[in-house]
Amino acid sequence: MEQAKDFWAMADKSLAERWPKDDNGQPEKAEKLTLQSELDGMADITLSMLEGFGIPAFKVGTQGKVVLGFAGLGVEIYVPASRLEEAKALLEAPEDLEE
Repeated sequence: MEQAKDFWAMADKSLAERWPKDDNGQPEKAEKLTLQSELDGMADITLSMLEGFGIPAFKVGTQGKVVLGFAGLGVEIYVPASRLEEAKALLEAPEDLEE
């Protein structure tokens, strides 16, 4: 699968600063974490949660956005390759239930 293009760094200038760098000082490869709906705000909630745990993340996907105002087919969420397993574990973790 092709790595996400560098245009993601332009959307949030601080994201490029927070993104891990490889041994050559280049941004680490972005890996797709998940595909989520933009309609219910879940993608933005996921991005906020990841950032809250110190995992930089961004979303990509615009199909249907021009007509509908949101990405009707969902958006892909990307994280640094070195944080992919940690991010997956966070998404799979059960929610804390209040007693």
